[in-house]
Amino acid sequence: MTLLSLEFCLIEDMEKYMVDRIKSITGNVNVNSVDLYEQYEAIRDHKILLSFKGAISQEVVTEFGSMIRSSLSTETNTKKIFAVFIELAQNIVRYSVEKELSSDGNSGVGIIILREKKDFFYLSSGNLVLKDKVQKIKDRCETVNKMNKDELKAYYQEKIRNPTDADSKGAGVGLIDIARKSENPLQCDITPVDDFNSFMALTVTFKKENQ
Repeated sequence: MTLLSLEFCLIEDMEKYMVDRIKSITGNVNVNSVDLYEQYEAIRDHKILLSFKGAISQEVVTEFGSMIRSSLSTETNTKKIFAVFIELAQNIVRYSVEKELSSDGNSGVGIIILREKKDFFYLSSGNLVLKDKVQKIKDRCETVNKMNKDELKAYYQEKIRNPTDADSKGAGVGLIDIARKSENPLQCDITPVDDFNSFMALTVTFKKENQ
């Protein structure tokens, strides 16, 4: 996938995001009745910088990462946001139930969106996960959200020294590292999909440093 084709994907996904956002606000399920003003009202508080939905291959990660650095070139916390993007992308590759053939073989499928408001950036990822994994993920988010900066650092070092089988792929350490870089609570939302799968959305908040 070239940079140009990726940009077309971003535009298409932005349109879908806008419609979904409108439906969540207005309760309107008839897409044909949505006009441009409603779209404007629905997303005016959130500027969508980047959006991608599909198989997360190394090529996508590389090009999306370049776009992040370009979009946030004046921000001093760009490196932190980029590092968290890499972690979220890796989580989709490793744990998404939905798979799709890509240049890297079978890659996990998910969605990643970078949004901007007046004082904050929001980096969100979403993908299908097995229902029996949901509670463990929620527990991990709740655990790191209760910790301050020093506690997160100590917890991270403990996990590095003594990884459990569950952390063998870096999942436990990854969430801790994301929380440390964000310095804000993680938002984890779970939506049941069917008897076996749920959709997990994780949103990471970054306060703007260049105001």
